[in-house]
Amino acid sequence: MFRWRKILFDTRPKTERKDFFDREREIEELKDVIRHKDFAAVLGIRRIGKTSLVKVTLNELPDYATLTLNLGRLGSKKSYPMETFSKLFLEGAAEFLRKYTFAGKVSKIIANRLGVNPEDILELNWLKISVKLREFKTEDVNEITRALDSIARDNKKGLVIFIDEVQNLKKVNGFDTGSFFHDVYEWCENTVIIVSGSVVGVTEEILNQVEEEKPFYGRKFFRIKLERFDETKSEEFLRRGFEEEGIKVREEIIGEAVRLFDGIPGWLALFGRSYSYSVKHSHPIDIRVVVKEAAKQVSKEFTRFLSNSNSPRRYAEIILSLSRLGNKGTLSEIRDVMNSLYKENIGDSRLYELLKTLVAYGFVIKTGEGKYSLPIDLPSRLGLKHSAKMWLKRMP
Repeated sequence: MFRWRKILFDTRPKTERKDFFDREREIEELKDVIRHKDFAAVLGIRRIGKTSLVKVTLNELPDYATLTLNLGRLGSKKSYPMETFSKLFLEGAAEFLRKYTFAGKVSKIIANRLGVNPEDILELNWLKISVKLREFKTEDVNEITRALDSIARDNKKGLVIFIDEVQNLKKVNGFDTGSFFHDVYEWCENTVIIVSGSVVGVTEEILNQVEEEKPFYGRKFFRIKLERFDETKSEEFLRRGFEEEGIKVREEIIGEAVRLFDGIPGWLALFGRSYSYSVKHSHPIDIRVVVKEAAKQVSKEFTRFLSNSNSPRRYAEIILSLSRLGNKGTLSEIRDVMNSLYKENIGDSRLYELLKTLVAYGFVIKTGEGKYSLPIDLPSRLGLKHSAKMWLKRMP
């Protein structure tokens, strides 16, 4: 059977430990949480390796079956109806059912809930299913999850429900997150939940709210935080990746990449792949091209954020004010620049709330009491500033 050769400079999520650099401690920590039937939250900024960590860990636990819900597919709208989430849930359930026996049991439950044939569920016949999804509720999701728990047990396996980019649950209208987590904890003895979130602040808000609600009160998610690579780890990652590619790179090039990309694995892998390709095929080599490519991704992300926010102008002004201050400043310094440069009349309390949101979404870093900065890596700084400038230009 043909298998793709996974390498360190592959920017897609990894599934095997040999292709996943470092993170041995976090893998074992996640395994421990799963084996004790606890719930886990894998947290970290974008492109830090959260999805890879979960996939690598689960790949090393053959006694567990996985139902994956990738909420990153929800898109950039402010909100989505329950039926959009239900569709993602049914896609994950159908993929799960095709792998295991006793699938008929759950497909009949789903079919009965929707008023369709079981074959339509397994084949995901959306023409017949979509209209019925409007009536799908949290209670239906809970009942199906209980049946999936039973299937896993019949197959002598534990069940892991992996919810990727869980912060997007806030966009789903009508889904009772607390009820879902509580139901799994209370009634699905064979099931654990793992969530990941790249918008760390928003993810924490969801987790804290769930943990403080009465049905779930007294229980917790074990947090596993993925940090940037330090300078030594970043250098080691690049050297090992270039060795896999069979090319030699000067130490000053590696040092410059480490400085520019600030230990973010996704950026380092993008640089390594682009640089290796250029060397192998005799193309011009310019690290600035890679920085610009990465910055475009950040610019798109921030523009989507601005599009869905209630105060896009002021968020853009905060980014540009921080840039004017040399990428860091106190709340009062940011206020003074905004009020002077953009003719605002913003007070400290309102500015604090806006900064709090930017920190929650990872676009600004809180470095101390009343102190803030833009992210250290160059792609993020360039992308944020470009998006903010373009947004203000378009506004009247």
